[in-house]
Amino acid sequence: MLTLLILLLGVSTLYSIKRDSFPQVEFGQVLITTQFPGASPEDVELKVSNEIEKQLKEVSGIKRYISWSMENVSIIHVIVDPDVKNEEKVIRDIREAVTRVTKLPAEVKESPLLTELSSSIFPTIEVGVIGNVPYSKLREVARRFEKKLEKLSGVASVKRYGYRTREIKVEVSPDKLKKHVISLAQLINAIKKRNIRGTGGSFESYTSEKNIVTLAQFKNPLEVKEVIVRAGFSGPVIRVRDLAQVRDDFEEEKIISRVNGRNAISFIAHKTDSADIIRLVRNIRKLIAQESKYLPKGIEIIASDDRSIYVSNRFNIVMTNGLLGLLLVMLVLSVSLNVRVAFWVAMGIPVTVLGTIFMLPMFGSYLDSITMTALVLVVGIIVDDAIIISENIYNKHESGLKSVDAAVYGVAGVYKPVLTT
Repeated sequence: MLTLLILLLGVSTLYSIKRDSFPQVEFGQVLITTQFPGASPEDVELKVSNEIEKQLKEVSGIKRYISWSMENVSIIHVIVDPDVKNEEKVIRDIREAVTRVTKLPAEVKESPLLTELSSSIFPTIEVGVIGNVPYSKLREVARRFEKKLEKLSGVASVKRYGYRTREIKVEVSPDKLKKHVISLAQLINAIKKRNIRGTGGSFESYTSEKNIVTLAQFKNPLEVKEVIVRAGFSGPVIRVRDLAQVRDDFEEEKIISRVNGRNAISFIAHKTDSADIIRLVRNIRKLIAQESKYLPKGIEIIASDDRSIYVSNRFNIVMTNGLLGLLLVMLVLSVSLNVRVAFWVAMGIPVTVLGTIFMLPMFGSYLDSITMTALVLVVGIIVDDAIIISENIYNKHESGLKSVDAAVYGVAGVYKPVLTT
């Protein structure tokens, strides 16, 4: 009954336990990334990296930090001392130290981004949207697919590559500026002052108080063509379209993404800590199959870099090793001892494996590369120990002891080395 209970509990846990590539581990490392548009490496180092490093020097518990100052970006890799008692406090102090940096240049519009490195940051699968169609059409299909991908249960975040932001490009003609005696700064200020939304205060009456709100944002971005740059009683009204060409376009490519050698808009999905990688990838592939039915002609959605394959392969290795061990033990022991002994020795394999799987969640663990490698190794030890015990029991039984006594004395004779193993 106990054996049957362990088998049933193990099988039921097998259908719900989380499977992943790696165990959940915090590496005790932090990346600090700061964007400084238009800056040379020297300026990035002097005005950004050095300022952040000054604050990091005051944090105790840091083993070392390495900084890279490149065009437009500063990256600082901070490694926490592994011997520190409270790693979370050190990482919290690093965050506070970065927030104390106040001397960053005005061009640095966004605060430094802190990323704590852990095993959960590894991607799960990459999905590419490809097609020989205009980019605007491909981008619209990709945008809709991304929203559905983000809503899938188990998806923590989606990173996109090759997805260019929409831009309204105002290409100014220097000759027209010169002709109308208008500077570039005047044109820029005219657009800025036209496209605004803000609260201008309030005014009171005897009965109520009213807020003043300026609503002058473009409803359609192409309305920028009609912005008045200069107007007067004596001269003509000069608009943006008189000075420049306005195009509805997309930003220039910074990263080129390709799938199967074709330009693509690709999405890399990251899973939540609690999600099962195999089930999640299966759901993503189902979503791809559903969306592919309604795609416009010439557009495809292709999955690549599937990390769940490695987990499935390791899982299959464990199952294959277990089944082969089961068959070989049954065969060899049936010949050398008897069928009944062979059966109970072989039962040690599923009982051990399924019993381990049942108990893993109790210790906050799950099936990953480390766990399954351990299972492969331990299956061999289990079989060896089972053969030693069964052979000793069989020997006692052949010497004339009754079945129960042979089992008791047979186990008692070898339990110490077996337990030690």
